[in-house]
Amino acid sequence: MIKATSVLSLLAVWIATIIAVVISPDAWWIIIFAFLASGAIGVSAWRRLGIARVLAIAGIWAGLAIAVGYQQDAAWASIFAFLSTGAVVYSGMRRDAVVLGLGIATPWLVLGVLAAHNGPDVTWACVFAFLTAGGLANSHGNVTRGLVAIAWWVAAGVVIFVAGDGWTWLCVPAFLLAEASLGFGDIHLPRGIEWDLFDRKHEQDDDSRWVN
Repeated sequence: MIKATSVLSLLAVWIATIIAVVISPDAWWIIIFAFLASGAIGVSAWRRLGIARVLAIAGIWAGLAIAVGYQQDAAWASIFAFLSTGAVVYSGMRRDAVVLGLGIATPWLVLGVLAAHNGPDVTWACVFAFLTAGGLANSHGNVTRGLVAIAWWVAAGVVIFVAGDGWTWLCVPAFLLAEASLGFGDIHLPRGIEWDLFDRKHEQDDDSRWVN
């Protein structure tokens, strides 16, 4: 049976993509990366992604939609939105790690606001939004780690918003400080993709919750 969280994740991707394309038709090619992100989610549609991943994916694509809706030249960030989605879906993040999900969503939402206000020159910050997503998703971390990432990215975003796109480099220390708070050695890559499409046996996932 397809899990509701997978459906919600797909809806988040496509609602954001459609809105962005309707507002900026010349950015239609972001649909390609929406399809790729959908494929990454769809392969695990029978797996419980959890509310944390739904929030993360929704934030990633909402931020992209804001950026592209205001600045169609920001459309290339869809490449990293797709990569971020894959990093989240196939990570070891716990299903109930809501604050970590928000910590992943925040850099993308900050990017969207900055692109809308400061112009497309800030779009390169999406690279560090992606790196932050990958680090948090695979940290197996707690509430503090998500809060630290949120705090650093919001602080950087406020300065860039006020001071201009010449300060976009602040996204680099925001990423580094967020990762340093995790402890670089505490980032654990997933042990393997859960190919549970046909195996209906009960298995235990990374957060010790039973999945079907």
